[in-house]
Amino acid sequence: MMFAAAGKLAGYDGVFDFKSIGLDYISAGVPYVGMRLMPALLGLAMVPISYITLAAFGHAADACALGALVVALENALLTQSRLILLDAALIFFTGATVMCWALFFTQAHRPFSNRWWTYLLLTGINMGNALSCKWVGLFLVATIGVWTLKDLWEKLGDLSITPTQYAKHFMARGFALIVVPLTVYLFWFQIHFSVLHKSGDGNAFMSPEFQNTLDGVSLGHTPRDIYYGSRIRIRHAATNAGYLHSHLSNYESGSKQQQVTLYGFRDENNYWMITRTEAAEQRVQNSTDPTALQQIKDGDIVRLMHYKTHRRLHSHDVRPPVTTNDYQNEVSGYGWEGFKGDSNDHWRVQILEGDSRVPESKEKLMAIHSRFRLIHVGQRCALFSNRKKLPKWAHEQVEVTCMKSAKFPKTLWRIETNINSQIPADAPLAEYKRPGLVAKVLEATAVMWRVNNGLTKSHPYESRPHTWPWMRRGMSFWGKENRGIYLLGTPILWWLSFVAISAFAGIQVVMFLRDRRGICDRLMGVRERYADTVGFFFIGWVLHWIPFFIMGRQLFIHHYLPALWLAIMGFIGTLDLFTRRISRRVRQVLMIGLLLVTIRMYFQYSHIAYGTAWSREGCQSSKWLKSWDYDCKRYPSMHGTVTTTAVD
Repeated sequence: MMFAAAGKLAGYDGVFDFKSIGLDYISAGVPYVGMRLMPALLGLAMVPISYITLAAFGHAADACALGALVVALENALLTQSRLILLDAALIFFTGATVMCWALFFTQAHRPFSNRWWTYLLLTGINMGNALSCKWVGLFLVATIGVWTLKDLWEKLGDLSITPTQYAKHFMARGFALIVVPLTVYLFWFQIHFSVLHKSGDGNAFMSPEFQNTLDGVSLGHTPRDIYYGSRIRIRHAATNAGYLHSHLSNYESGSKQQQVTLYGFRDENNYWMITRTEAAEQRVQNSTDPTALQQIKDGDIVRLMHYKTHRRLHSHDVRPPVTTNDYQNEVSGYGWEGFKGDSNDHWRVQILEGDSRVPESKEKLMAIHSRFRLIHVGQRCALFSNRKKLPKWAHEQVEVTCMKSAKFPKTLWRIETNINSQIPADAPLAEYKRPGLVAKVLEATAVMWRVNNGLTKSHPYESRPHTWPWMRRGMSFWGKENRGIYLLGTPILWWLSFVAISAFAGIQVVMFLRDRRGICDRLMGVRERYADTVGFFFIGWVLHWIPFFIMGRQLFIHHYLPALWLAIMGFIGTLDLFTRRISRRVRQVLMIGLLLVTIRMYFQYSHIAYGTAWSREGCQSSKWLKSWDYDCKRYPSMHGTVTTTAVD
């Protein structure tokens, strides 16, 4: 939404779709400079944020200035903030949260003062903003949460704080660091839903209840009670991937009978007629009132006939085209007009969930209110789908199978539309209820979680977390002719920050063991400050890096950037604390030397940060690691040979 607002202010009309890298912004009239200005300003703001953060943690002015300057000269942070990418906003709000948290502790001697409350509330607000940018903000929540527990634990042992005062501290932090971030998160979702209130291509991801809140979607109401002979439209309840569907195309494998799929859009091929079995139909015809309406109940055995093609929903001991496990059966449309069908068309209705507002929906099949399974009588499998797509010969629609011993969620179905000319005009109706804000946020969050976890395909520039701290490789953003943009950091900052963070862990272990032996190290007189300042950055770095190891989705080096900033802050803090007792001249030489080396590397790698001209020889000499795979052949040689490559 921040980028949308920046685009609106810059004159973006919403037509250009940004579908792929390398599209021509200029000929399309995209105001990309104005849109890139926002992340650039956020990246620029990290410079004073870094200074203030270090100062609030009690570090010397020269160290604060050094920290701000090296952040300004860090190429990966620079590259990320020059483009229309989400990480610039995430890093900014991460930095703003840490800065406000550090400033909050400067007011520890004046609890509950105006400034104390201001910094605490700003911490919660910025934490909510970080969480609203990307879910990596959860790692920031964990960082602040761990340090809050540490702070409260220390206060619990402070006898100068009365139980009443302690309760106030506890409640204040609970409100500012839990209630406020959640409120901010909900607030931005409310803005999001207010702005994006129209129906669109993303409808299929959401439940019909959610869709019913969008302009342009009118699901309306339908007769509630389902009777034999009704024409119905059945939706898969678990995935929201669409409706039970069939069409005049056959499988190219298995039985080669008519395809049965899930289709995400409403059309006439989604309609099925629910009928009795042949034996049950014969009994009804021999009854005294064969035309009487009979409602379908839990446990009834039914048949479903496709309304357009007159094929019946059918399953047998044949493997599906995509999911070929032994416990999965193909589901097809079988038969023809006038064909009486066979026992493989028989399905038992098993109602698992009803609507609490309509208790009868657990016993009798009702549109919208009842969630049910269809159990194949002969094969004892359940009608199932899990979003796997069929090949192009099936129009890449979603596969439907019959699964034995299937779990409930993926086998639940709902009837959305019910048409039967015999139903009285005053019959009860059913309609989707409109969810409130919290319900919509929970659903959107669940969908985001599922889609995010589904990003498992390999990518040429993906990397794993264990390679990030030493920057084994970067990632290509763009390339054309003799220019390219490649995300690679300033090596000395990455490596020294990792060394400093690792050293903190090692020093803490050694001091703990020495404490157990009765040896109390003062660590050059900075032990407490070292644990409180660098310790905070260490905890933040760990919580922003370790969780990625358990993720199975695609990962890239840019996921490490929030942890990198915390590591740089920890490195500068370490340098400051451990050079305080050496001569001022030596300290200044160390700091100026670090700054000069950083400046040198900044300029050396600025060509791939800004996409400026470079020489092939300069490019090749900059590859300190063989795994840095930016393309040097695209640049002209200083000896006159030119080689160009295609767009990355």
